[in-house]
This record gives sequence, C-alpha cells and structure tokens, in this order.
Amino acid sequence: MDQTKTVSTKEIIFNVAVDLFSEKGYSNVSMREIAHAVGIKASSLYKHYESKEDLLESIFAFFKSNLDSTNLPVEGLEQYLRNVTPEEYLNQSFLMFKQVMWNPAIMKIAKIINMEQQRNQSVRQFFAEELIEKPFQITKLGFDIMLENGLIAPVDTAVAAEEYNAYIIYLYFEQNFLKDEPDMEEIEKRMLLHNRFFANHILRKGGK
Repeated sequence: MDQTKTVSTKEIIFNVAVDLFSEKGYSNVSMREIAHAVGIKASSLYKHYESKEDLLESIFAFFKSNLDSTNLPVEGLEQYLRNVTPEEYLNQSFLMFKQVMWNPAIMKIAKIINMEQQRNQSVRQFFAEELIEKPFQITKLGFDIMLENGLIAPVDTAVAAEEYNAYIIYLYFEQNFLKDEPDMEEIEKRMLLHNRFFANHILRKGGK
C-alpha cells in the first residue's frame, strides 16, 4: 500500500509562492506567475487563495505558528526552571528555536519578511512583534521567574533579555542573509558558547 503523503494543490501553491517571494520579492511576483509555476490556470489559483495578500497572510500565519512552537510552555515553566541550571534553560530554548528557525521553508519566509518589512508597514509590524518583542518578553519572563526564585544574580531582567536576544538576532541574520548556506555546526557551537558565557558571567549568582 502506498504510504506516500499526497500534497494538495493548495500546499503546492503555498510552497511555490514561498520560493518565488523569497527569490524575487513579494511585490515582483504576480498571481499569474505563481499559477504558471504550479502548472494551473490563474483562475484555478483563486479557488484556493482569494488574493496575493491572502496568500501572504497564510505564509505569515504558518511562520508565526512555527515560531510559537519554539517557546517552552508558560504552564509549568516555573517548576521546570527550578530543576535546571540557567545554562541548561538557555540551551534547551536555543535547540527548540534552531529546530524550527533553520528549517529551509522558515528560512525562506524569514527572507520574505526581511525584504518586505522595508516597504510594507504591516509586515514591519509583524517583524517587530514576532521577531523582536515576543522573544524579548518570553526571555524576560524566564529570567524573571529565575530571579524571583533566587536562581540567578540580581540582574535587570529587561536588559539581560535584550542583550541575550541581540546575539541570536545577529547570528540569525549573519547565517541566513549574508551566507549562501548556514553552517549549522558553527551556529550550534557559537550559540552554546554564548549560552555558557551568559549563564556564568551575567546570570550566575556571584558570577566570575
């Protein structure tokens, strides 16, 4: 029996659009071009997506859903943090982030967001909320819980969260947008070293 998953026409349209938008930019790709690349008539494409804007919103919703999955659940977070070291917490958070954000499809969507946020206000807002503000709030929450439980030094958790996330953003942009292919071994090595430094010299009580 054939166990191969059948890819729907809607999924094919989605994947082709991600490829074209990431290569040429959203504004430079027409629905007709997408339909041609898929191998269907333009009129058939509109049965699946009402407009190019609808298609872009679906792409961003997919990105958001995947990004949200990288966060440790808030429920039970305090109990979890009581049973791990700050370094273990940072490493686990990074590994979840890496698994999703360096997925090829997500990397392409990140490129679309980076290109379009320069000329589209709604995309710029999405960029700020999903890639800057939410990660900051989640990181700060983890630091707040550890601080309240006496697990880390008395640091300004807002500043610590900004500093910690700044390196992740730097590394992501360097590897995704400035290189032809990300070096996953280098990414993991550098991030784990960063986590160790941050845990031992910024968060550690009586840090060295």
